[in-house]
Amino acid sequence: MKITFLYGTDHAAMLQAAALLLVFAVFLGAVRHFVQSRTMRVYNWSGSRYRYLGRVRIRRNGGGYLVCIGERMADLSCTTRYRLCPSRYFVRQNRYAGLELRAGRSRSLLHVDGHMEQSVYYR
Repeated sequence: MKITFLYGTDHAAMLQAAALLLVFAVFLGAVRHFVQSRTMRVYNWSGSRYRYLGRVRIRRNGGGYLVCIGERMADLSCTTRYRLCPSRYFVRQNRYAGLELRAGRSRSLLHVDGHMEQSVYYR
């Protein structure tokens, strides 16, 4: 005996489609977590508020971490004051670890925290 669901469709096919959608949703969630935990949001002070510039990759650098602000972000910046916002997961795992911020040849050292602010001139 064949069990039918709405409009004569096979119930097993509907369950397979739902399972496939669930697996796809879990995969997308894992990719989102991977991207967010290994990147950092960068904001720039425009004189009245912080403007979002984009995301930069967090790299391991010896015992600490390295973040490089590219030339494109420096061109979009109004001032030299930046706010770096890593994910909560990254902060929880690496609080007070060393973080090197590079903007061209300029370097600055910070400690990992929820919101890090630093003035760096791109050279």
